[in-house]
Amino acid sequence: MVDIPFGVSRLDSMLDGGVPTGSVVLLATEPGAGGRKFAQTSAAMNALATTDNEAFERHYRGIDHEGVIVPASVHYLSVAATTDSLEAALTETVSTEIAKRAATGITYHDLSAAYFDATDVPEAWYQDSDAPPSLPPESPADGDADPDGIADDAVENDETADPFDYGETTATIPGDDAGDSTTAVDNATAVDDTTAADDTNADGTTVADVAATATSSTTGAGSDDSGAADSPAILSMLRASLDDAVGGTLVVIDAVTDLGDLSDDVVSWAAVVRLLRGLTRMVAARGGLVLVVADAEAVTDAQLGSLSAATTGTLSFGWETGGSQRARLLSIRELPGALGRLDRDEIAAFESELHDRGYDLSNVRKIR
Repeated sequence: MVDIPFGVSRLDSMLDGGVPTGSVVLLATEPGAGGRKFAQTSAAMNALATTDNEAFERHYRGIDHEGVIVPASVHYLSVAATTDSLEAALTETVSTEIAKRAATGITYHDLSAAYFDATDVPEAWYQDSDAPPSLPPESPADGDADPDGIADDAVENDETADPFDYGETTATIPGDDAGDSTTAVDNATAVDDTTAADDTNADGTTVADVAATATSSTTGAGSDDSGAADSPAILSMLRASLDDAVGGTLVVIDAVTDLGDLSDDVVSWAAVVRLLRGLTRMVAARGGLVLVVADAEAVTDAQLGSLSAATTGTLSFGWETGGSQRARLLSIRELPGALGRLDRDEIAAFESELHDRGYDLSNVRKIR
């Protein structure tokens, strides 16, 4: 069996080198408890092994187990954070030396634009631009002619379609014959432009609404011939990045629970879980290691459980408070090839610490 190191020195030593290749491990973390630092440490140390092996041996203390290989490359996928913020976070996790040397070996996949596109966050807040924000045009006074020469009712009709409404690409116009397979766009084109906006359906929508919705569903980012046009843009981009990255590599997804913030009309939780299940099968076939960060307090226990069930392993990061001190605890809930040894050694949890090599273990909690 071939293992891939987590990049967390003492944990890898306890696990005889790492985790079996082909694993997808969920990092379920409380705020500040170390799950994200674990992922960033893993990315930095494994990248360091390829960019500067001498520095890797010095900081990681080497790989002493047979059958352990470092990943061919490292990919970091972020749903809501930008590339700049990820690089800054890496510097806060490990020493400046390690971060600088490792950065060239990490491929960032910035999915934040597609994520924020599906929210009501203004584009100027997340798009890089040196131009100052422009003020909205003043509304003309009552009775004045529109400055752009477009009637108000025409503007309203143009804005009826929700840009984030991902409907089916083929929709039958209400009132048409049930067996008509003509698409909504074709039907809407056939309708006289002067009457389409006035033809209101029973549900309050217009023919123009249906046509615009059908058109918008085919223009998501990352669409391809394999049916991605039917998916929300953020899932299409995530799927495309994973398809490119997975295969003998280390991939970090930060954080899958960010998708839970989106409306069910954009991304359903069931779609997120299905994607994770499909990813697990793909990684098992191609090899490598995928770490999936999940903010435990951002979702319900049932949702977190569904993520755990869709992966091959789960590491839980939490806080233990006693008196005036707090301790970060790592518990291995499920991990291929690990639980047998931990049970044999009566290990219940690990205390952890943060230092210039990033996240690492400091003490072993025995079962009492």
